[in-house]
Amino acid sequence: MYIQHNGVAMGSPLAPVIADIFMGHLEETLMEQLKMIGIHHWYRFVDDTFVLMNPTTNIDDVLVVLNSFHESIKFTREVEKKNSLSFLDVMVCRVPERSKFETKIYRKSTYTGLLTKWHSFVPMEYKKATIVNMIQRALKICSNYHYLASEFDRIRKIGKANSYPLSFIEQRIAIGLNKYMQNRTKTNTQENLPQKQKIYFEVPYIGNTTESLKKNLKRIVTKCRPDIDPHFYTKTLQNVQHFFKVKDPIDKFMQSDVVYCVKCKDCEDLYVGKTERQLVRRLIEHGSPKQLLTDTIHKQLSTHGPLVFNIINERNTNPTTNLTIITTATTENDKQIIKSENNTDLQVQSGDNSSTIHQLKSYDTFNLLKKPNEFNTLDNQYKHMIVNNSK
Repeated sequence: MYIQHNGVAMGSPLAPVIADIFMGHLEETLMEQLKMIGIHHWYRFVDDTFVLMNPTTNIDDVLVVLNSFHESIKFTREVEKKNSLSFLDVMVCRVPERSKFETKIYRKSTYTGLLTKWHSFVPMEYKKATIVNMIQRALKICSNYHYLASEFDRIRKIGKANSYPLSFIEQRIAIGLNKYMQNRTKTNTQENLPQKQKIYFEVPYIGNTTESLKKNLKRIVTKCRPDIDPHFYTKTLQNVQHFFKVKDPIDKFMQSDVVYCVKCKDCEDLYVGKTERQLVRRLIEHGSPKQLLTDTIHKQLSTHGPLVFNIINERNTNPTTNLTIITTATTENDKQIIKSENNTDLQVQSGDNSSTIHQLKSYDTFNLLKKPNEFNTLDNQYKHMIVNNSK
């Protein structure tokens, strides 16, 4: 287990939120000083910034101010080359003779153009979305017709490399352009029209049968409820790998995060326990022979378990006898709930007087070991119960 001393864990969903808050604080603190140095415009997306400054401003002076704000935060820079500078997925081009900026799509040099293949067994919506997303991005980013036409040519080449029919790509481009023009000419009257209620349906994807099912469902829903706009999303079936075990099974005694049950072969006593560690370690603490452990995990065994186990197990044999793993659970709450449920089920099945179920109680194992006499003073109903605080 590690303690986070600074920042947030990598990949945490909290990271972009904290980064945005930190950058907002930085801007409020340093913006006046940055303006005095020569910063004219400051645009930011999370922790990426696009800055316009005076030609005479020394960029190293700006970096000194930014990097002095926090010892753990260091800014890097990228300066325009040939009147162009990339920002996220946009290439910003400066046009000095017209005193304006033009924008177009930017792709990294590592971009391979790999898409969902046309012959892949996936819903047609996925293939449409692959092309439509690139078209919509081009319509939003490209600032003139020349850049837009060049991007459409690039989309055609990428689609062709992934076996997409040219007619399919041209159809998507035409539909995208029509929607773009319609949105630009949309009137207030059209916006005030009553909106239909959207309802989503999940259907399994099994090829053309799924497409026919969606058409029939949409026709029936539209006929019966004109106020509803049905939307369908498909769920692909399990892949072939799901039906084959590619990993060797883990031995029962080597599994961890389990809820287990031990039944004595000589009597009706039962024990339901839980552990986060490998089950073999817990069983040795219950009194099983240490030969269960391999040489690699034969060190630093706890010695208190057998003592506690023998208190309630004077007549029982090896606790590995009739061992059953009830289920696996990753969280402590899940294990406790499952353990409690199984205790209740076993009591109902066996009857109160026919067997003893050893279950978790609020006693401290360590204190019982230090003061074993206190355990003997407990009521008889508790003498047959074991404390299972160990993880």
